[in-house]
Amino acid sequence: MASIVQSDQRVRVLMLSAPLDQQLRQSLLDIPEISASGFSVREGLTGAGVTILKGKTYFGSWRVTAGTLVWVSSNMGEANHFVDTVDEAVRHTLLLILRNLEASSRVRSSLRAAS
Repeated sequence: MASIVQSDQRVRVLMLSAPLDQQLRQSLLDIPEISASGFSVREGLTGAGVTILKGKTYFGSWRVTAGTLVWVSSNMGEANHFVDTVDEAVRHTLLLILRNLEASSRVRSSLRAAS
């Protein structure tokens, strides 16, 4: 049991020393509901940042700029969202996914009602 606790502590120390985008990517990958809802988390195309896909479609991405995490939505009309911590970025990502799922559910419901 002690070795499991020590191993868990080592993982936490390694994560905290990793760049913000890597910490964020790992935190999101640790949430199985993201993939269960049809979304996926990937490393950015350049090897930096975190890309979120809905199915095979680009949903948005996180980039690190001057120590701040910046969300860039696939909807170019939306303003970028800035946060200072990985926890805030995880929360914002989950809220966006939930809103998207809710909107998709409403569209399906209205299509069923119309037919």
